[in-house]
Amino acid sequence: MNQKQNVDPLKLHHLLPCLIFFLVFPITAKSWPDLESEREVQIYGSERSKKYRASNILYDIEDWKDHYSVKAMGVYRYYDYPLSKSKTFFPFYDHLQSKIDNREFKRIMNYNVTKENDSVHKSIYPLVFWGNHANNSHLIAIPFLYQKNRENQSTFGFPVLPFIVYKNKEEVGADHLNYYRLFTLFHFETSGKRGLNEVSFTPLFYYSKENYLFFPLLLYYQNYRTTYHEYWLGPLYYSKNQSKEERLFVLFPFVGSYVSTKREFDFIFPIYLNLKDKEDDYHINLFWYTKVHDTSVNLATNKGNVYLDYDFGLFYNLFGISKRSRMIIGNSLKRSEVISSKPEIRKKREFNRENSEQFTGYQLLFGIFSYEVADTQKHIRLLPFAWFTWDESSEDRVVLLPPFFPIWLSYVSDDLEYKIIFPFYGKQKDKSSEIHSYFLNGYIQEEYQLNHRIEKSFFWPIVNVYQSDIDFGHRVLPFYIHNQTKTDVSSKSNTYTLISNYTKISNKTYESKEFLIWPVWISYHSYQYASKDPNTTIWITPFFYRNKDTSSIRTNLLWFVDWEYEYNSPIPAKDKIEVVPSEKKVKLSHLLFFPFYYSDSSFSIIPFSFNHWGESEFTTFTLLNYYQHKKEGHYYNLLYLLESENNTSVYQLRSFWDYLFSFQRRNKEIDRLTLLWLGYDQTQSKKTINFSPLIRTTESEGETSSMYGPLLYYVSKSNEEKTELGILGIGYYHNETKSDKQYATYVLLGVVYQEKTELERGFVKRGSLWGWLWEYQTEENGYEKFSILKLFSYSKEPDGSKKILGISI
Repeated sequence: MNQKQNVDPLKLHHLLPCLIFFLVFPITAKSWPDLESEREVQIYGSERSKKYRASNILYDIEDWKDHYSVKAMGVYRYYDYPLSKSKTFFPFYDHLQSKIDNREFKRIMNYNVTKENDSVHKSIYPLVFWGNHANNSHLIAIPFLYQKNRENQSTFGFPVLPFIVYKNKEEVGADHLNYYRLFTLFHFETSGKRGLNEVSFTPLFYYSKENYLFFPLLLYYQNYRTTYHEYWLGPLYYSKNQSKEERLFVLFPFVGSYVSTKREFDFIFPIYLNLKDKEDDYHINLFWYTKVHDTSVNLATNKGNVYLDYDFGLFYNLFGISKRSRMIIGNSLKRSEVISSKPEIRKKREFNRENSEQFTGYQLLFGIFSYEVADTQKHIRLLPFAWFTWDESSEDRVVLLPPFFPIWLSYVSDDLEYKIIFPFYGKQKDKSSEIHSYFLNGYIQEEYQLNHRIEKSFFWPIVNVYQSDIDFGHRVLPFYIHNQTKTDVSSKSNTYTLISNYTKISNKTYESKEFLIWPVWISYHSYQYASKDPNTTIWITPFFYRNKDTSSIRTNLLWFVDWEYEYNSPIPAKDKIEVVPSEKKVKLSHLLFFPFYYSDSSFSIIPFSFNHWGESEFTTFTLLNYYQHKKEGHYYNLLYLLESENNTSVYQLRSFWDYLFSFQRRNKEIDRLTLLWLGYDQTQSKKTINFSPLIRTTESEGETSSMYGPLLYYVSKSNEEKTELGILGIGYYHNETKSDKQYATYVLLGVVYQEKTELERGFVKRGSLWGWLWEYQTEENGYEKFSILKLFSYSKEPDGSKKILGISI
C-alpha cells in the first residue's frame, strides 16, 4: 500500500519566515573576507619606513606599488588596494567597493546599502530592512511588518506575538494559492481551482481538501488524494490505492476485505473466509452464506468483438447460470495460454467467460457443483474435488449425460479417473490420491500416498477426521479444531475452540503445555526439562496469578497482594561431588499487602519508606533521608543538603556537592576543607588554597598560579609561559613565552610604559602612552627609531643612513 506522507497541519513553513527573517537577511554590515584580508597585513619597523611616505601623530600616508592609503586623526581612513577601495569617516560614513567585481557596501549613520551581483539590500539598522534580488524583493520593519515578493509569490504579515496576522499568495502552475493565519491557532488556504483547500483550528481539527481530515479528540483521520484514499475511526479502517489497484477494509477484529491484482480475500469472523490468488481459490462458509446474484444482461467488447453476457442467480445462488454469446464478429480472440487437449485436473480454472467467445456455466448449491463450457473447453467440479478440464477433441473418452447439463460424468485413463453421479456419488483418482464423495459433501473419504494420509469428512467442511504418518486431527466447525504433528523425537498438538486454545509440545528432553481462555484471559503455561520439576504459571487477569518452578511459588491477587515462597536448594556434601539428599524447606521470600512490603531482607511502606538489610549491610530511605551502613563504613544523604560518607580510606562531609561546605579526609590526611569558596582542596594532580579575595594559590604538575589581595596581583607560571597581572592587568601586565623568547610588558595599559617584541626581524618596541608620548624601536638588522609625541622622530636605517622627521641627514 501507499506509504503515508508526513502531515504538517500547522504549516510552520509559512509562519517561521516572519519570525526568523534575520537568518535570511543579515542585519549586520556585509563582510567580504577576500576584500578585508588585504588590509590586515601589519607593517612596522624598517619595512614601514620604506612603504610610508609620511607617518606622524596627525596622519599616515602609505604609498607603494598598487597600495595607497591615508589615515588621519584616527577617524578618517582611505584605502586603494589591488582588490578594493574604501573610505571611512568614523562613525558617520563607511564605503567599500570591489575593484574585481560589482560588490559594494555603503553606510551613512545607520542607513546601509549592500550591492552584490544582481541583488541590492538596504536597511535602517536595526528596524527596517528592504531590498531585491533578481525577481525577489523583501521589506521588514521590526517588529511590525514582514513582506516578501517573488515572481510567483507574495508574503505579508504582522509578526507581533501573540497577535499574528500572516498571509501568503502564490502561483503554482496555473493555480493561485492564498494562505492566511491568525493567532497561531487558526489558518486557512484557498485555491483558484479548488476553492477552500486547507483549514485548521489547533488542536481541534485539521482539514485539507485533497489531503487529510483529522479530528484528534474524536480519533478520526482521513487522507484523501488523487490516487490514494484512507479513512480511520477507532477500529474501523479503509484505504484504496488506485495506482496499485488495491483496496483494504477492516472492522477490527470481526470484518475484513482486501482486493488487489494479485490476491483477494474477505472474511466475517468466525462465519466465513474467501481467499483467491493466481494459484488457489478457496471458500470456507460455515453458515451457507454467499453473495446475491441478480438477473443481469450486459454488452462486453474484446478485440473488436461484441458479446452479450447474461447472469441469473436464484435464491442466494442456490442455482446460477452464466452465459456469453458473440453478437458482432471482429478480430478472433486469442487465449493467453493454450489448454492441453488431454483431460486433466487443476486446482484453478485456466479459462473463464472473459477470455472466451461462447460461454455457458451452471452452478448448484452455492457453487458446490459447477459445470462450464467455454468454446471447445469444458470443466466440471464437485467440491472438494479439483476442476476436471478437457477439450472436445478428447470427448471420445469422456462420458457425459446429458450433454447440456450433466448428471453423470465418467472419465477413466491409465493415470486418472474422474466420476460424478450427481448428487449421489463422486470419485477422483490419480497416481498419488483417491477421493470418494457421497451425497455431495454429506460424506467424503480421501486417501493420499504422501505420508499415507487418510481423511474423512461429514458435511464437509464442518466435520473432518484425518491421520497420516506425521500428523492427525479432527474438527467440528466452528466449535472445535484439533491437530497434532509428530516425528520420531518430538510431537506438537493444538486444540482450538471459539473461546480457548490449548498447545502441547514434547520431545525427549522437554515438555510444554499452554492453555488460554479468552476474552476473560485465563492463561495456563507449564514447561519441564528432563529430570527437573515442572515450571507452571496460571493467570486469571486481573484477579489471580500463580507461578511455580523448581525454586519458588509466587501468587498475586488483584495486583495489590503478592507473596512468594522459596525452596532451599539441596546441600552439597563436604569434599564430595555428589549432593546429599535432603528435604526441601520452604521459606517466605516476600509479602506485599499494599502499601506494606516485607521480605527476609527488606521492609517498605510504599512510597514513604524503603528498608533493606543484609549480613553486614543496612539501607533505608525514609522521610527523604537515605542511609546506608556497611561493615567498612556508611553513607547518608538528606536531599544533598547534608551528605556524609565514611569507608576504610575516605571520610567526607559536604552540602550541595561541595558548593556550600565540604570536608574530606583521605588516608588520615585532610584533602579538602571548604566553606562556600573558601578553604583548602587537594587532589592527586592539583592543590588549591582559596581564601579569595585575600589569597588564592594553585599548584599542579608543571604549572602554578597565585592571586593576592582583591585582584591586586596575579602570577601564573608553567614550563612554557609566565604571566603577571597587577590590578586585573590594568596596573601591570607581563607575558613571556620561553620557546620563542617573546614578551610583552604594559604599565597602566601602556600609558606609563610598554615594551613588546615581534617574531619577525627581532623587532622590539618600547614607549609610553602607546607610543604617542615617546617610542623607541629596534631591529636585529640595525634599524632604530625614536620619536616624541609623534612630532619629532629620529631614525637610523639598516644601511646606516639617518633621518630626522623623515628627512635624510
